[in-house]
Amino acid sequence: MIGAGLVGLASALWLQKAGHRVTVIDREPPLAGASYKQACSYGNACTIAPHSVMPVATPGIAWRVPGMLANPLGPLAIVWRYLPHLAPWLRAFVASSSKDEVERIATVLSGLLMQADAGWRPLVHEAGAKALERRHGCLYLYKTEAQFQAAEPEMLFRERHGVALERLDPAAIRDLEPNLAPLYCRGVLFRDAYTFSSPKLLAFALAVVIGERGGTFVDGDASGLEMTEAGVRLRAGDEKLAADHAVVAAGAWSGTLASQIGDRVLIDTERGYHVLFPSAGCLLMRPVCYPEHGFYMTPMADGLRAAGTVELGGLSAPSNAGRTAMIRRGVEALLPGAGEGTSEWLGFRPSMPDSLPVIGNSPTSPNVTYAFGHGHLGLTLAGITGRLVADLVSKRKPSIDLTPFRSQRFSHFGASR
Repeated sequence: MIGAGLVGLASALWLQKAGHRVTVIDREPPLAGASYKQACSYGNACTIAPHSVMPVATPGIAWRVPGMLANPLGPLAIVWRYLPHLAPWLRAFVASSSKDEVERIATVLSGLLMQADAGWRPLVHEAGAKALERRHGCLYLYKTEAQFQAAEPEMLFRERHGVALERLDPAAIRDLEPNLAPLYCRGVLFRDAYTFSSPKLLAFALAVVIGERGGTFVDGDASGLEMTEAGVRLRAGDEKLAADHAVVAAGAWSGTLASQIGDRVLIDTERGYHVLFPSAGCLLMRPVCYPEHGFYMTPMADGLRAAGTVELGGLSAPSNAGRTAMIRRGVEALLPGAGEGTSEWLGFRPSMPDSLPVIGNSPTSPNVTYAFGHGHLGLTLAGITGRLVADLVSKRKPSIDLTPFRSQRFSHFGASR
């Protein structure tokens, strides 16, 4: 198993449940004494989001992007010097935004999301992590009636794809979240959503169970993936490892590993930020999102985490202080009394142009399985992804058709380096 994010850990545990011996390779696995801050799983909004059937690319997205970029408080930014590298991904992104494609993608996503909770239940139970759950739903808010009416087609779209939601007036919103500034006109509550109070504690709990069941962890960056007659061989730091089978769940770094065995994967990176407000964790009961701002405010074990936004810019550009400043200003206006944001974080979402992850065997090697590219749904889909990975490695028929998740589906657009 290459990668100890939540997708990798969930996959490792499902593989153990299927009878496989597992070694997990990561630069800093979630073991005693580790900070885990390098993992994308560390800094997310920690929400299981079965309502997320809408892909990021929707009809007309190409025309809306300039307005988003022009808004300093908006949800999108681009590191412009990275644009030439990003061009193939953006072409595929726009191609995925047609009406027919969005319908197809949403149908596929809804089928996967319907199994998300079932994928997590056994793992949460076995890891003793039930106490981390907070089942209060997720709240979307709109400042004006015009914004709410503009979002109504999206809500109808979600409902058509099986999402349960409740439309709220200001009084209902105030009853749910009395500490919010009254900067809302209407809202939508997704009751089936829930959170974990700490993704770090969840990851550590999963790692403990993996270790107790005989799994081992190797510290080091995985590199040098290659096929052999007996299976696969790779390097992890200074160690050379051989295995019957490799599962690549290395997040934003997965494309580089896939390229080493000849697979072209059009994956790129959405840089996401969070700011932690340690004294504000009791001000909200559930994740709250104003879509116009593009971030969630989520109560967590260590305070209020304001997390989200999208910055397209790859893995090497430095942190953008403007992104976290935007989040700070937003929280100050939306949640008076939140206090000071004391820490900031930047992580790298592994994203495919169509908002669907890569789940499936390598087309060049039957001994390599891919599980990456989940974008904004890594936590949500980690459990079901792990179950599907275990099916593939065990040569069992998966519970859903994995054709839409094949790694090479965008090969005609080029591939990330």
